[in-house]
Amino acid sequence: MKELFQHKLTNSFALWFNHTLMDKGEAYQSVSGELYPVSDDRIDDSYSVYASSFKEWVMDSSFGNVVTGIKDGDDNVYGRGDGIVFDFMNGRVLSPTALTSPVTPLPETYNKKEINVYNVNDDEDDLVVDRSFEFGVSATGAIAPYDLVVPAAFISVNGMENEPLAFGGEQMTKTTITATILTDDPYQLDGVLSIFADSKNEIFAGIPMSGNPVDENGDLKGGLDYTYTGVVAGIPPKYFYVEDVTTSKLKQKTKKKVADELYVGFIDFDVTTNRFRFS
Repeated sequence: MKELFQHKLTNSFALWFNHTLMDKGEAYQSVSGELYPVSDDRIDDSYSVYASSFKEWVMDSSFGNVVTGIKDGDDNVYGRGDGIVFDFMNGRVLSPTALTSPVTPLPETYNKKEINVYNVNDDEDDLVVDRSFEFGVSATGAIAPYDLVVPAAFISVNGMENEPLAFGGEQMTKTTITATILTDDPYQLDGVLSIFADSKNEIFAGIPMSGNPVDENGDLKGGLDYTYTGVVAGIPPKYFYVEDVTTSKLKQKTKKKVADELYVGFIDFDVTTNRFRFS
């Protein structure tokens, strides 16, 4: 299927949301530490997998150190030229050869996200009541690659409505997008809600799926340096408008249905753009 409007909107919104968290909220941390050997039956047997104690690594170099290499226990250094794959979305590396422990990322100090970001199809009730989550940082080793790890924002597109705008088929499309925020710290929750409450009347760039920096392995496409602002500067000026934003928190009475460690908030975005149908 060819790329259509909702594909582009979902991609554009997620990239903007990630960038806004780190730019306006400085929601990233400098970390270091060992990578642990793990098994993953979704990965080809030709790779050995080494995962960190954190989930999503920062891949936008405008916010500081991005992982570009690894070092093994014999002080050998490896990078993409040696076949190493950096899975930023799962905080790990894939190596075509087994490595001597301890394996550490390079630079030795790099950045991870404070708030992981996921695109999901679940509604708010499914996320809050029915899902299970890992918390923050593993104290004993690696986090399993496909676990959902909080603090996190779960983005879902909840509806789309078209209104006629001009002769010739042009219309205004309003899309409702919800971000469900789960944290183990009320300070973090208030911070995320505050950032995006202030995003009303913002615009963000329409970035096609081809402009998404991540490949199927969670690595940067072509191993290139990535900045959100650099991607935006390199595409035609087509924008989405954040017409309205509403924030709320899960009431204490309802909160009893979820784990006591979680603080839950919701951000509802009304995003509009003018376009022609099937584009």
